[in-house]
Amino acid sequence: MRIAIYGRKSKWTGKGESVENQLTMCREYIERFVDGGKEAEIVEYEDEGFSGKNVRRPRFQQMMRDMESQTFDYLVCYKLDRLGRNLADLALLMESLEHRGISFISIKERFDTTTPIGKAMLYFSGVLAQMEREQIAERVRDNMLMLARSGRWLGGNTPLGFVSKKLEKEDSEGKRRISCYLAEKPEELELVKFMFAYFLKEQSLTKVTEYLWQHQIRTRKGKEFSIMGVRDILTNPVYCMADREAYEYFYDLGCQICIEEDELDNETGLMSYAKTSSGVYKNQTAEYGAWIISRGKHRGAISGKDYVSVQQILSRNKKKGESFRSPRNHTALLSGLLRCTCGHRMRPKNYPPSRLNEKGERTFAYLCPYKDKTHGEGCRVKNVHGNTLDAAVFHEVLKLAKLDGGLLPVLEELRRKIKNADESISSEQRLLLNEYKKKRAQIDNLVDSLKEIGEDSVSVHYIKEEIHRLDETCKGLQKEINHMEKRDEEAGGSCEWPEQAERVLRDPFELFKELTAEERREYLHGIVREVVWDGETAHIYVSAVLPAHYRSR
Repeated sequence: MRIAIYGRKSKWTGKGESVENQLTMCREYIERFVDGGKEAEIVEYEDEGFSGKNVRRPRFQQMMRDMESQTFDYLVCYKLDRLGRNLADLALLMESLEHRGISFISIKERFDTTTPIGKAMLYFSGVLAQMEREQIAERVRDNMLMLARSGRWLGGNTPLGFVSKKLEKEDSEGKRRISCYLAEKPEELELVKFMFAYFLKEQSLTKVTEYLWQHQIRTRKGKEFSIMGVRDILTNPVYCMADREAYEYFYDLGCQICIEEDELDNETGLMSYAKTSSGVYKNQTAEYGAWIISRGKHRGAISGKDYVSVQQILSRNKKKGESFRSPRNHTALLSGLLRCTCGHRMRPKNYPPSRLNEKGERTFAYLCPYKDKTHGEGCRVKNVHGNTLDAAVFHEVLKLAKLDGGLLPVLEELRRKIKNADESISSEQRLLLNEYKKKRAQIDNLVDSLKEIGEDSVSVHYIKEEIHRLDETCKGLQKEINHMEKRDEEAGGSCEWPEQAERVLRDPFELFKELTAEERREYLHGIVREVVWDGETAHIYVSAVLPAHYRSR
């Protein structure tokens, strides 16, 4: 005779109905009440830390596989709900046991599945088990919503840039209650802000990670940042401010928002709960409908607008795969602005390196990807010479650039972008300076340790090697910091650029000679809303003026 015993508990506690106790009681029951139980071969299956809401449990699945290849006379468990709390799963299990001629025993409920009334009681108990599971889940959800409204930090790995602080209060009964909240850690938060700004600039997780590696900026545990680690930081709502953009973003995702609209103060940070699943696959991201978003007790570090922009870029990159990068053609000014009349964005395609224009620049064309994919069946709009179109569009935009022609709001927007760029550069300088100070402090500590242990110690060699490595890193950081300071001095101060821009715009054709290709692209993106190519004419839609037209020659 062969008997299978199954035990399960959702959470290990070391007491009560532990899996070990369940198995022991099942063995005792078999010896006392099952004919031939003392001589039976017993196979035990136990799942510790798995919910009964489904059957995706490793040892349960192993038991079902063994039942297909081996013969069991009985399946014994402590209680029916140890097998599962889902009625459909229990019904399928009982059908499978009946098909194989395996008797089922629940030592607490004393079910006898060989009789109709026994089967009926079994299924009735299954209904009660499922109802209990759903009630438990509902109570947990209600408690989570209540905690979310309080903005508490419920524990776990504290996000980079914050520390967990305890807050003690007395309740109405005079009992001391302890709750936790997040408090800023300025040096780490500076790194987080830089990571968001650098990602918005480069639009690549790889480039952010490479920058951190190159400058030996590490996690708080001293390890190198991984791409997934950077992504986790950039997607964490804890850094986002409670503002209108963030509210609408999470609302559109279908999250449960525990924030009233009049509580959006553009300052407080957000808290997220139930973001990860606690089921079989631990730490798997839950569906957006399960997320709970509320206000925390900390200050937000990233505006909702920037946070949403980062999420949109990440989503776009994910759809395009890891091969996504910023435009490979760094001279194409209209990348992201130029559309075909069929509705698809046109992309630049380089001609062979040997084909250069009179200025020695590599030539390229803009083409419609839909036309390319459909082999001219879905779209017949002809390609356009990229260098010529870029120059013509820029020329037309400059002709429209009159200070009294409605471009003052655009200039203000450019001023804001420049200010943000300056802050980003300043953030990078502060970041590198903090790393420099941190590594100099490490060198000082190692030098002090050398004084204490003496030159004869076997560890002296390794300490000196580490001092040398840190010193080389400091030299590299100092060189980069000096380069930034020199660049700022040569620029004559970024705050003067808006006034220079206004002066140059009074004679706008001078601007073309002053700007690099990257600056021209930034300038166009600040003024031009869209350019539409119909095969003959480029229609330039400017945010502050009427459309202009360029006819192909």
